[in-house]
Amino acid sequence: MKSKIFLNTIFVVFLLSFLYPVEVQAKEWKDSISLDEAEKAFEQMQEGNSDFSIKEYVNGIVKGKNKFSMKEIVKRAVSQLERQLNEQKDTFFYILALGILAGIFVNFSGTIGDRSLSETGIYITYLVLFATMAAGFFAVYEVSGEVLSNLLLFMRALIPSFSLALGIGGGMGTSLAYYETMLIAMSFLETFMLKVLLPGVQIFFTIGMLNPLTDNHFSKLAGLIKSFLGWCAKLLFGILIGYQGLQGLLLPVMDQLKNNTMWQMAKGLPGVGNTAGSIADTVAGSGLLLKSAVGIGGVVCIGLICLYPLLKIFVFMIMSRVGGAVLQPVSDRKMVTALQVAADSGKLLIEYVLAGALLFVFSIIIVLVSVRGNVCSR
Repeated sequence: MKSKIFLNTIFVVFLLSFLYPVEVQAKEWKDSISLDEAEKAFEQMQEGNSDFSIKEYVNGIVKGKNKFSMKEIVKRAVSQLERQLNEQKDTFFYILALGILAGIFVNFSGTIGDRSLSETGIYITYLVLFATMAAGFFAVYEVSGEVLSNLLLFMRALIPSFSLALGIGGGMGTSLAYYETMLIAMSFLETFMLKVLLPGVQIFFTIGMLNPLTDNHFSKLAGLIKSFLGWCAKLLFGILIGYQGLQGLLLPVMDQLKNNTMWQMAKGLPGVGNTAGSIADTVAGSGLLLKSAVGIGGVVCIGLICLYPLLKIFVFMIMSRVGGAVLQPVSDRKMVTALQVAADSGKLLIEYVLAGALLFVFSIIIVLVSVRGNVCSR
């Protein structure tokens, strides 16, 4: 009996010597996770236009000072939208002027005398509109490719830190699975979206703009390319998010079962069970806070990275769609078709940028929600 009590005492001393340093170390976990690479990548992308710092944001959350501010993001979005409208309003009025000029050639062709002269004027006006819309499209096309590349660069810097935060909190299986899933997602994004889907939008825009000049001989081909590009983005997004969701349902539960074995043994010891339980709750809460801080900081950075490009593409799309709606009653059909193709191309670019951003955002949120649910059910 005495030997059994002695062994229990030795086990308790060993266990407490292991647990208490963890409790103390929980406050210093944030210092062991380096966010320097993520901070450096984000600063390079913003080019000094943002005062947001992911390191300061995470430290503030851990200390209980910072909170997620939706008001600040909305304010920044409104400011960027006003800026884009001011930059592109001259182009919009120029497009309207070209459309009205084409309408004049159409409606007054009989008074000019020679009908071929009227058709020549329409074609020249259309070519000028083509050049104008092509300049605007290729500008937003370059922005789309750049923001997707920036997302990949930022996530390559953030994923090791976030995975380490998951592992420190006891979710080693979840951490490894998240790291693996994100590598797969980035590979798909880089090889498929950047090298196949985005150039596909460029092909669709070119064919769609040339189609009115050929009496709509390529309308079916343009529609087929548009449908293919739209479905591919949705399919890729659904597969990767579904895979991440399944892992988020299973792996945190497995991690919880493994971690609970030691905590249940500690809670069952006479005299120290309550203390061990309190330490377990403290460690679990500290790990959850750290994961949430790094995850939310990453989500805010992703939002800021995509904010300006999305608004720029959005204004281009709205400008084309509104221009087509205004010119349809008074202008030539070719002009309206060209503006509709430009609007559809802008919509595809927005879908790709949103798909890339939401893919990373949802992957972080799924992990945080699943891990939080398991901690709360402890």
